[in-house]
Amino acid sequence: MDEHLAAVRARLLVLSEAAEAAGEPLRWFEELYAGAARDSDEIPWARMEAMPEMVEWVAAHPEVTGRALVIGCGLGDDAEWLAAAGFDVVAFDLSETCIRWCEERFPSSAVKYSVDDLLEMPPAWMNAFDLVVEIHILQAMPEEIRDVAVARIPPLLVEGGHLLCIGRLLGDRIPTEPSPPWPLTRTWLEGRFSNLDSVLFWNFVRDDTPGIDRYVGAWKR
Repeated sequence: MDEHLAAVRARLLVLSEAAEAAGEPLRWFEELYAGAARDSDEIPWARMEAMPEMVEWVAAHPEVTGRALVIGCGLGDDAEWLAAAGFDVVAFDLSETCIRWCEERFPSSAVKYSVDDLLEMPPAWMNAFDLVVEIHILQAMPEEIRDVAVARIPPLLVEGGHLLCIGRLLGDRIPTEPSPPWPLTRTWLEGRFSNLDSVLFWNFVRDDTPGIDRYVGAWKR
């Protein structure tokens, strides 16, 4: 880990620990974005391009079309890619600063950005999406919140709709960083989405982060 990323991680941990101690364990997302002063280098998960594994999966499944929802959209690159690929996209994040940043980055965007909470989503979103994308969000939630949040995801899908999840996998490699994130197990994921049909589960390691196990999981309602 380079020196700057280490400093960003250290600040993230201070914010997350303070938020947990205050009984507001997700508060640190807004604090991190607000403190970044529009510098994406201060957001450790900001790739400034679409997630390659999402791009690969969508390209390999041209039959998946229609309305898409991006959960915890970050700085908007995944949502913008999906819109360019022909989806009608809704993207939300818990952080208002994050969403305003997206709107500034993409002033002519077709994406419908909103400030929303996975725990309290609009009723109109239920049974409304052909594709739901969750990348690195569940793994950033403490267990007690994660178990509630994950149950909110399957009802978002229309019949025949697809869920695509990408994140860190608790595998053979022992994490060397303090949490968050909390790597997820395949057993946990499959158990939480047992009411959906499994389409794919693939674990992989990136060349630039060889010590981190990752996964792509896809399910169909």
